[in-house]
Amino acid sequence: MKKLISLAVPLIISQLVAQLLVFTDVWMMAQLSIMAIAGGGLGAAVYSIVFIIAGSTVGCVANLIAIAYGKRISQREAGDAEVSSSLKGGILLATIMTLALQPVFFMMNDLLLMAKQDPQAVVLAMDYLDALKWSMFPTLILLVLRSLVSAFGDTRSVMIMSVATVVLNVPLSYLFAFQWGMGLAGLGYGTSLAALLIMAGYGYWVFSRSKYRQYNPLHNLREYRLGTMVPLLGIGVPIMIATLLEHALFSGAALLAGTLGAVSLAIHQIALQCLNLSWNIAFGFSQAASILVGQHVGSKEPELVRRYAKLGLFMVTATSAVIGIFVSVWPEFLTQVFSVEGDELASELVAALPSVMIMVAMCFVVDAWQLAAISILRGMKVVVAPTISTVIGYWVIGLPAAWILMKLMGLEGVWAGLGIGLAATGVMLVILLFRSLAHFDRSVEKSRDEPAEQEHSVLLT
Repeated sequence: MKKLISLAVPLIISQLVAQLLVFTDVWMMAQLSIMAIAGGGLGAAVYSIVFIIAGSTVGCVANLIAIAYGKRISQREAGDAEVSSSLKGGILLATIMTLALQPVFFMMNDLLLMAKQDPQAVVLAMDYLDALKWSMFPTLILLVLRSLVSAFGDTRSVMIMSVATVVLNVPLSYLFAFQWGMGLAGLGYGTSLAALLIMAGYGYWVFSRSKYRQYNPLHNLREYRLGTMVPLLGIGVPIMIATLLEHALFSGAALLAGTLGAVSLAIHQIALQCLNLSWNIAFGFSQAASILVGQHVGSKEPELVRRYAKLGLFMVTATSAVIGIFVSVWPEFLTQVFSVEGDELASELVAALPSVMIMVAMCFVVDAWQLAAISILRGMKVVVAPTISTVIGYWVIGLPAAWILMKLMGLEGVWAGLGIGLAATGVMLVILLFRSLAHFDRSVEKSRDEPAEQEHSVLLT
């Protein structure tokens, strides 16, 4: 338990710090104008979708490095070679993904206009997007570096790196946007420059340490081969599809909420922020469990694989349940935080929020189940079946249920449908996880029996 928590807490803090970065950007947009919030929000949403494609594909390098780290216990040389190969494969994939996705940004102006977005908001969105796109490469490289140190158990440095990013990003963005009068473009350039500087500084710190020096990506350049990306793509592409499906599920729910009016859409956004808080905490525990499971998969220790899988599920269930109870029992706290005094819609929001938050709270635990189970399965390199489960849970069950129940219950129905979809996905993934654990037990036992049988055969001959 202690090992899981020590890994998870820095990851949770780094996730919450990342949310703080989003908050500061929105605050600075608000200082520019209301239209800047609209344009910047549109640009940020577009960037987020494009980055999901690259980030979720490259991010699986953490699982491969964790497995290689575990392999080092019994096969030091082979394990080190796999760590180096996975690291270089991740850097190469990050570079290729960045280049391959650049044309999307160039086409985005026409795509947004075709989608009937406000022309003035599109102009501002493109100002922000054209500057923000330069942050993609350093952010992906930071993701690879984060994967390396997390797999080795050094999550504290990830937390420090995240804090340093915010500390550097805020003054740089303010300088570009306000002191130099660049507006939204300045916020994008500030974020990009901060990411570049942190990438260089963190990379220097990581590879100056003796633990990581042998994996320096600037050494043995001949190891950069397209073949090193194949294992990453084999795991990363299904992960990317599953991530996009989850993103699309909540985007679809937002569209359904929007048909119910401004108050329902506002409450939906408040609910998403609460779910996001629960998700970030569950993400930290899920990633920590995935890393530990991956390490013990590599070292072929099924007892410890099962132990950390169960601990991960327990921790996300407990923390998500506590948050869910809080927001359902004390919804007036949220009305005080998010209600604007004097707004003519405030009383309607205050009256409707508590009943919706009961439905939202029920989503917290099942959302944590599916997040933890799919993360741990990735640590075992099981990705295709979980992706199929998310297709069924999100799109065959979740979104149709939200649409049907919305007609009966309004916004509560939308969240009830989301809860049903998340619960179905979570149950399917947990069942799949325990089946995979049993299969891993049998495969390790079989591999241990085979050498004994071979030795017995040699003795007989």
